[in-house]
Amino acid sequence: MNTKQEVISPELKEFMSTQKIPSVAALLVIDNERLIGMEGFGWRLLKEVLQLRKIQ
Repeated sequence: MNTKQEVISPELKEFMSTQKIPSVAALLVIDNERLIGMEGFGWRLLKEVLQLRKIQ
């Protein structure tokens, strides 16, 4: 069962909504350097994204 999409923080959900990223899968294909450059993205969210990639 793939439940990683339901286990993201409210901060990450807000970031995805603000940046119009439609899904966790779409988020995970964006490279780290581009994410860091996006408004509202920081090291704490990067850590969460890296964890999600590890699960994938």
